[in-house]
This record gives sequence, C-alpha cells and structure tokens, in this order.
Amino acid sequence: MTVNQILDLVITVSSVALTVVVAIYAKHKVAIDKQAQKGNLMAKAEQIVAQSVAPLVYQAEKDGGDGADKFTQVLNEVLMILDLAHLPHPTSQYLSGEVEKAVTAMKQTQGLIDAVDSNSKPEQKIVAKTEATENKKQ
Repeated sequence: MTVNQILDLVITVSSVALTVVVAIYAKHKVAIDKQAQKGNLMAKAEQIVAQSVAPLVYQAEKDGGDGADKFTQVLNEVLMILDLAHLPHPTSQYLSGEVEKAVTAMKQTQGLIDAVDSNSKPEQKIVAKTEATENKKQ
C-alpha cells in the first residue's frame, strides 16, 4: 500500500467513526432533551396543583358533603385543570398531600377565626356628630 492509500483509509475510517459518535450523541441528546422537557412540564403541573388546591378545598367545603366526597371532588377538579393545560399528572401521593395540606391550613384558619370571634367585644354604635345635632343642643 502506498502512503496515499493509507491516508485515504485513515480518513475514511476516521469519518465513519466520527459519524457513529455523532449519531450516538445526537440520539442521546434528543432523549435527554425530552426528559428535561418532561421534567419541566411536571414542575409546571406541580406548581399549578399547589396554587389551585386551596381554593378548590374551600369550594368543596362550601358545597358540603362528607370528607371522602369533598376529597374526590377536589382531586377530580385538579386533574381536570391539568388535563385542560395538557400537563402530566403528578403522583397520587403528591396530590393527596397537597389536598391534606390545604385542608389542614383551612381548619387552622377557621380555628383562629373562631377564637378571635369568641374574644371580640360586642359592637358599639358609633354616632357621628354633625352640625345639625350640635345646633339642636344649643
């Protein structure tokens, strides 16, 4: 073999090896990007759940029913919101935890309101003085 043939062979083998390496990298890069995008969507879904659970718990409390019915109502409404936003659903443990956290916060707030109401003084009438009332006194 001549030097030119050896040089051509080295260039060809190097080109094939470089193409294989780039193809493998590109394949894994797409998979990595898809996982990152999926992770971002999951983070958005969890953020939406955290923001929307408390108002939904208050609404379920207002609508009435027993605890299991209210829990199911809140859970279904949260999943509907995520479906409308085309976001993935977080785990059921995460959703249950967020609902329970909102219920606990609601109960603590209600207990605080009840305590303040029981300690408040009766309302006093406030009478504003006007010129007409002052003129009548004179």
